[in-house]
Amino acid sequence: MQQKYKVQYSDAAVMDIDEMFSYIASDNINAATKMANRLDIAIENLKNFPEIGAVLNKDDFELIKGGYRFIIVEPYLVFYRISNNRIIVYRILHSRRDYIKELFWQEN
Repeated sequence: MQQKYKVQYSDAAVMDIDEMFSYIASDNINAATKMANRLDIAIENLKNFPEIGAVLNKDDFELIKGGYRFIIVEPYLVFYRISNNRIIVYRILHSRRDYIKELFWQEN
């Protein structure tokens, strides 16, 4: 049987979820709940299939540290790393944002 990973959220990812929910809920609480549920299902799926996400290619972005993956939960991108038996969710960003800058700005 395949090992089931544990999910851990960074503080920034928790803030991203809160921001997303608040923004959508200001217009439609049901849509916000549905989006939160879609994110939860997709992230839970990583526990069994952690390598399903695409790898960010560090050759394309010289400042990026290796090992970041992402999954798309339209219109959001969930950025994470696999570490031992953990999935660490770093950010959950809208795809229209400058997500490379948002993801790595604090590391520069």
